Amino acid sequence: MNRKENGMKKYDLINGAAAREEALRLLTPDELVTMNLFELIFSFPEASAWTDHESFIIGQSNEKTPIWMWLSERCGSESAECAADIIASRLEVSPNVHLNAVSHRCRETLEYTERKGFRSHRVMDMNAYVCDRVISPECSGEAVFSSEEDRPAMASLLKQLCEDGEHTVISQEDADNFAAASVGRPELFLWKDGGRVCAMAMIAHRSASSARINTVVTDRAVRGRGYAGMLVSHMCEKLIGEGVSPMLYADAANPSSNRAYRKIGFEKVGEITEFGFKKI
Repeated sequence: MNRKENGMKKYDLINGAAAREEALRLLTPDELVTMNLFELIFSFPEASAWTDHESFIIGQSNEKTPIWMWLSERCGSESAECAADIIASRLEVSPNVHLNAVSHRCRETLEYTERKGFRSHRVMDMNAYVCDRVISPECSGEAVFSSEEDRPAMASLLKQLCEDGEHTVISQEDADNFAAASVGRPELFLWKDGGRVCAMAMIAHRSASSARINTVVTDRAVRGRGYAGMLVSHMCEKLIGEGVSPMLYADAANPSSNRAYRKIGFEKVGEITEFGFKKI
């Protein structure tokens, strides 16, 4: 633990294991779900975390990965400026790194960050959901693990997810590499109906108590039939049966996906905004 000082405000630079304990102490159960990426970040021994043990925790697995920041509802100006100093120092190292935080709690921190030379802009608003009880939909088809014959469909689904959900384009080579690396992985599930791959989803990270689901996508040709809900509900039943709470993030600007998750038993517990920065 390294003690730092920012003006009159003191904070500590701690490692992943200590940061996880600090998060468990400071955050409410709903906040722990909303800040689920802390679970992944703090699982790396080399991860860095900054905290004043009261008002904020800032985590980053390495200098090139996204920053996640929790701020208390009672975070004062001194703590907000201290957090901004830490964010600015990380941006000096990697200006293209994004920040994820609860929007209404970090306004003052972002104002201080701009004064330090980095202007923020919203990239995406996300809703955090958790499922404690599955509402099983009527199903047509079944969940399966992927095989070699599914590689083209998996690559196609990834390209569709990037284009339709993230408004980005990836190369066919990158999509093929994803499919090749993911075939047979127990974290990746497909939904097939009549032998056709209709939907895909992954367990991105799993801890002793929670599992984050992502890469949820339905083939364009069969959207609107509920295949993603069938697949995700199957995954949730499996996880809950193993004593693990499923959670996921949904794009707040996509009402259809949010409705679909609520329909199978997910409940919204928080909101996260992803911010990018421009050096000024």
